[in-house]
Amino acid sequence: MNQERTWYLLSVQLSGEATPEELEELSTLLKQQPELGLRADIIRNLWNGTVGRKGKPVAVSHFDKHLQRLSNHLAQPALQFDDELVDSDAPQLEMAPSRNRLRWLWVGAAVAASVLVVFLVFSPTKKTESKPVASNTISTRPGSKSKVELPDGTQVWLNADSKLTYAQNFIGNTREVTLTGEAFFDVAHINSIETGQKIPFIIHTNSIDIKVLGTAFNVRSYPGEKTIETALIRGSVEVTLHNSADKKIVLKPDEKLVVKNDNAVVVSNKPALAESADNEPMMTLSKIHRYKGDTTAHYETLWVKNKLAFENETFDRMLPELERWYNVSIVLKNETLKGLHFTGVFENKSLADVMDALSLARGFHYEIKGAEVTIW
Repeated sequence: MNQERTWYLLSVQLSGEATPEELEELSTLLKQQPELGLRADIIRNLWNGTVGRKGKPVAVSHFDKHLQRLSNHLAQPALQFDDELVDSDAPQLEMAPSRNRLRWLWVGAAVAASVLVVFLVFSPTKKTESKPVASNTISTRPGSKSKVELPDGTQVWLNADSKLTYAQNFIGNTREVTLTGEAFFDVAHINSIETGQKIPFIIHTNSIDIKVLGTAFNVRSYPGEKTIETALIRGSVEVTLHNSADKKIVLKPDEKLVVKNDNAVVVSNKPALAESADNEPMMTLSKIHRYKGDTTAHYETLWVKNKLAFENETFDRMLPELERWYNVSIVLKNETLKGLHFTGVFENKSLADVMDALSLARGFHYEIKGAEVTIW
């Protein structure tokens, strides 16, 4: 009974309809039930921080769908969201009737509680004074891609075999996500309700962090690859290397930063910034090129349009991409092929079609048996 009363009082507090006596009662109930504190914080963050693209509030129906997705997919290893945008004609959050606000706020309370239960059940038990932080994970399997919309309205396209993680209380002083794999981000501009300042969006990867305020860019950070790439389409991003946090690299539109995936160190701001012991550059800055067949896209982002693209790519770097794209395993028995380069774009082509084209261009033989490809 006390929990139901707590959620009711929280809802009228957030909708601005609580009396001083109700606010005092809510404070007392939360002190008496400290286990509800984190859930209440999550709901407050969802309520206070839910604004959409270009600073507009997110429609109630849209936010309700987001909460419902969380509730429906808690037990699944990957969240596959539908491809949708916020309807500009839909009723906006700040204009929603109180009854609607109460309805989805109660849904939010239930979802927050469910997420916390899942987190506490499956997280390792550690002796720590800090409160656990619930998180959401969106992932794709090899051979599949997905488009999702985050609670702030940011659009994210996930390439095959990729994972994106963000905290349940996603919108605060910063919006932070962790990426493993490849993703294209179209980040929404949103402002803090308290300060009016733009809320930064930060992507954490294995070796670099990327900070933006609102822009579109591609990030490729697969654990098994030697480099991490950031390609900026529009706007501005600031890249920080984990091993040299005091140095910042700011990218301009149509620039790509490639960083070695191990112990990268900034030495200067030249295109070839530093060299490792094997004479390979620690970091390079270059221009990205538009694809002549589609001037609205770059080679780095054609995968978003379901086009498998290679631009002067080495064969050994192409193979993992083919494995992820077609969900197969490739065995290379001819080591001399590794250093060969290839440029090409394949749209709606089977694995056999792609292998035929590559073998004709580079003079090798191959065999496909089920999910295994052998090249010699």
